[in-house]
Amino acid sequence: MGRKFRLYLFLLALLIVLIPSGAVFADSGDQEVLKVGSRGEQVSHLQSKLKEKGFFPAGQKVTGYFGWITYNSVTALEKKFGLTVNGQVGSREWSILYGKKPARVVLGYYTVDYPGDRLSRDSLAKNSQLINQSAMFDFTVDQKGNLKGSVSSEGIKLARSKGIKTLMVVHNISGSIDIHSAYNAISDRYRKQLIDNIVNEIKKNGYDGVNIDFEGIPPAGKKAFNSFLEELDSRLGQSKLLTVAVPAKTSDNGSNWNGAYDFKTIGRLADYVVLMTYDEHWGGGPPGPVASIPWLIRVLDYSTGVIPPHKILMGIPAYGYDWPSGQKGKAVKWNSMSRLIEQYGNVKWDNNYSVPYLTYKKGFVQHKVWFENKYSLAIKLVLVEKYNLGGIALWRLGFEDASFWDTVKKKL
Repeated sequence: MGRKFRLYLFLLALLIVLIPSGAVFADSGDQEVLKVGSRGEQVSHLQSKLKEKGFFPAGQKVTGYFGWITYNSVTALEKKFGLTVNGQVGSREWSILYGKKPARVVLGYYTVDYPGDRLSRDSLAKNSQLINQSAMFDFTVDQKGNLKGSVSSEGIKLARSKGIKTLMVVHNISGSIDIHSAYNAISDRYRKQLIDNIVNEIKKNGYDGVNIDFEGIPPAGKKAFNSFLEELDSRLGQSKLLTVAVPAKTSDNGSNWNGAYDFKTIGRLADYVVLMTYDEHWGGGPPGPVASIPWLIRVLDYSTGVIPPHKILMGIPAYGYDWPSGQKGKAVKWNSMSRLIEQYGNVKWDNNYSVPYLTYKKGFVQHKVWFENKYSLAIKLVLVEKYNLGGIALWRLGFEDASFWDTVKKKL
């Protein structure tokens, strides 16, 4: 079954490239914008469509008047589908109500790794028409819930000018993963301090929401992490997005690495859940694909069973690893692979994993490189459609090249 399904995915990926996109939906462009105070047949139609979709109270009559009940129904729809939460019904709200699928979310992580690093900035500027959320990797947390870092002012300004939502990333990665600080910061003692700091920074800098990326929390921290997200969600309200990055896993039988992440609770609270579907193999372990299709399918089979699929953003790695024989692997950017290929050639395709790899010899040392390219990406994007996911999250902006965005444009 596994081999047949992989063959099906490969053929489907090819077919999608060749067959023009085609579903035609009712034209909603001529619908007027409705808001609190609007009256008439259009409002009656709106209320009926909201009731049909399960957003309007079942026992509530269709009145033709846009009041607070209708407003609350509209904002619930907007939040569910990742629209701007303003309670006004425009073309995007009408499109969803008419049955047209909303556009997939394309989130790009924006980082400044060293003074003068403009890779993310340049990528955001060049590909802004395909990106609708930018997660600014700005703040780390200490063990008392204090935030340290600096605001990506240039990136935020650019994103706003392009209509891209900005998320403030709060993480625990500073050279290495600081498990202790994140674990302590979400404890009963420091949780309120952490939440206050997050909310204040969001207000101060005008972020559209937050992306929580606390990695390596031990299983004993599951309850504290759930409480932290519950309280943070309450403080953010409906106007700000709560997004959470979680490690990939294939069952609820969590390991020390992913046992603290209660997918069901996180999926209920978060507007979007970024599945970190990469580092299946990593530099500190044996060589292997960063994100093979069989592994990805197992992760999605489990995840979509406990998290609403429309909330899931599938993590896409714009990197691979180069393992010298008997040594630790080193990360290789997507856009650096062309130089290796030109120099050494010998690229092969693994039909089992549905990803490419490269072997070469430098001096007396044999190297093996597992990486991603437009072909492996195309197959991954077929899964976005198959599982009806909310979209994708790229780690990170500036590591990719034009072939990445060409593939995203064709598929999403």
